[in-house]
Amino acid sequence: MIGARFLLLTLLVFAAGGWARRFRPPLAAYFAAGLVTVALEMLVLAAFGVRWNAFVLLAAPVAVLVAQLRGYAVTRQEVNRVTAQPRNRATGIITILALLIFASAVISASATSGDFVFFWGSKGQRFGSERMLDTQFLRDPDHAVMHPDYPPLVPLYYAWTMLGASELDWFGAMASAVLFLALAAAAVSGFTRDHRFAALFASMFALLCIRNSVAGNAEPALLFFEAVALGALFARNDEVAAIALAGAALTKIEGGVFVILAIALLGRRWRVALFPLLTLAAWLLFAKTHGLLDSYVPREELSIRYLLPSIGQLLREMSFGLWYAPWIAVALPVFLGNARRAVPYALAALGFLGFMAVIYARPEAHMEWSAQRVLMTPLVVLFFGAIAAQNGHAVTQSRGSATLPRGRVTA
Repeated sequence: MIGARFLLLTLLVFAAGGWARRFRPPLAAYFAAGLVTVALEMLVLAAFGVRWNAFVLLAAPVAVLVAQLRGYAVTRQEVNRVTAQPRNRATGIITILALLIFASAVISASATSGDFVFFWGSKGQRFGSERMLDTQFLRDPDHAVMHPDYPPLVPLYYAWTMLGASELDWFGAMASAVLFLALAAAAVSGFTRDHRFAALFASMFALLCIRNSVAGNAEPALLFFEAVALGALFARNDEVAAIALAGAALTKIEGGVFVILAIALLGRRWRVALFPLLTLAAWLLFAKTHGLLDSYVPREELSIRYLLPSIGQLLREMSFGLWYAPWIAVALPVFLGNARRAVPYALAALGFLGFMAVIYARPEAHMEWSAQRVLMTPLVVLFFGAIAAQNGHAVTQSRGSATLPRGRVTA
């Protein structure tokens, strides 16, 4: 079972992200801000060779949170008055059932894979026991299978949950996939205020996470950051979008591609772009200076002669083994709504698919190993395109005010 330490330190991630309350985000965004804060602090300490502990990592974010507590009651009352919306009981039941089904698959260990053991969990175990992002361990040729230059947020989160312990709570780490999916669905509901789409999100991605055995891997965390980022962009909350995009950049290599496309086609504002781009650059600089760069440059030659076969296989993998049902589910609301609002999202998704086709255009690409996991990113982008087509922009937010939707909002 999940240990008390893992639960407590996971709850403290919300506290570490409490400083983001000034941006009036939904609850899920506090966890996103906390994870980004903790991961960046760990990365900075590692750059200076300083071992971390809970007091050092929590000091700055808690100090900022305490400084913001003045006027909390007034702010809370205003936010509740603006954001409270009636809920449909059926959609709530569907969301809960989807999460319970996913949780049962995770608890039974039928939704995880060897990747969790071989490098996500193993790196977290090593970092936690050393209280350090151990670059010497990553540079060891015997550990090449761990992909030393993979962005470190998920192993750092696992290391965070080990503070004061010598061993990772492997069951808790695996079960964190349920938390990430639940918070992602909450972000959909909180930012868009359309609970129908929250139910669809939980149901669809619970199924895809089970089919692709991603519990304990980085995909649930990436899905979470993408949902928060796209939800914040939809709600025009630039600050929270920037935080979540930075989290995506620190989670997986394809998260960096998602960040660039989201900024170029959906954000297009410096307040959205600056922090995630600096975060991505900081990780690449850290990896370069510590001799970790590996996966960003494919070992096999990319060649245009492999491009058409790559596109053909990618189109087959896009079925998810479900006769393309997930794509149809997000396409229908687009065609039944204002399709023009979904165009930027469609372009971002196509850009990501183009990236996938190019990166797999090499011999021995083994697309069947990873494509369906990676394809969840363009799917979630199109998912928010469907929301935009149905509802327009749900909220126009600024630090001082929030206005009710201009588009159609339904419960």
